[in-house]
Formats: sequence, C-alpha cells, structure tokens
Amino acid sequence: MKTSIRLIQQKLGVPADGIMGPQTLRAMTAALGIREIPLWPGQAEVRRGTSIFGAPGREDNLVNILPAYPLFYEGQQVRSIRVHRLIATHVQQALREILEHYGNAGISRLGLDQYGGSYNYRPASGGNALSMHAWGIALDFAPRSNGLHVKSPRASLSHPDCSLWWEIWEQHGAVSLGRERDYDWMHVQFARLC
Repeated sequence: MKTSIRLIQQKLGVPADGIMGPQTLRAMTAALGIREIPLWPGQAEVRRGTSIFGAPGREDNLVNILPAYPLFYEGQQVRSIRVHRLIATHVQQALREILEHYGNAGISRLGLDQYGGSYNYRPASGGNALSMHAWGIALDFAPRSNGLHVKSPRASLSHPDCSLWWEIWEQHGAVSLGRERDYDWMHVQFARLC
C-alpha cells in the first residue's frame, strides 16, 4: 500500500513518504479538480474558546454580508446577515450556489428564503452551553417548518428536493443537525459535532 501511495505522491509532485496526509490529499483534490472541503473545529473546541473562532460575541470577529438572494425574517426583507468573518466568504458562496441551482422561484417554493437568524449571543436550545450562534458560525433557515423537535419527513428541509441545499453547505464544511441527528433541521453550522 505504501508503495502505491509513494507512486501517487511522485506523480503529484509532493514528498513521497508513503503517508496519505493533508499535503497529499490537497494535491489529489487539486489534480482531480475537486474543491477542498474546509475542516472547521469541533463544537467542544469552539466552546472552550481555543478554536480559530476565538471568544463568543466579539464584535471584531463579526461582519455583515449581503445575501445572494432576498431573505425574509418574520416577513421583513433582511438587508444583511451578521456572521463570523472566517465563514463570511463561505456563506456568501453557498448562497450564490443555491441561487444558481434553485433560482428565485425554487428558493421561494422550498422556503429557502425564510431566514431564522445567525449571530445571537445565547445558550443552545434546551441547554446551558452557548449556541454556535454566539460565535456567529450558525445560521437558521425555514424555521416555521423545521423547528427544533420536528423530524424527517415532517421537516421541510429533510425532503429530497432539498438534498442539494445541504450538499452545497457541506461542500463549504458546514454541518446540518438535521442530516446528522434528525432534529433542528433549520440549523446549519460551521463547527463539527464532536
């Protein structure tokens, strides 16, 4: 096996040590034309304050971004959304890709334009630990039909026509609590569930 990996590494022009590490993986994804999926820190690391996201609620880490398509919060159009600066480009790109795939009509039909919020310094629902929203690294969509305890198939974002919605977020390293744990289908976060 190590011999095969060394041959691949030689072809890719990376050190041929026979170990499939991050440098080899990056070279392979680039050679295959695959966009590298970012690996965000886990929730525990975020909550300890030792992750790249720093301490919760720090204004210098938060930025306002313009969504790629109209979003509505409780019936009012949102001018911008507030997120952590390190995920801002990923959120903007994911929303652009969603618009390209679904179009405005599809977005409206599926309720993908119904925004439930992002940055919010508060505890996680049903617990004492801070929510990932307190760092500005979580966003909620279509909250009316995807509440905390609404499971598949009742949750609208669990339907097959929303599969690409989740795949787009996952390509940016984000995690769906719905897809991972079948609850809180409205929630997408840029922290692993470990």
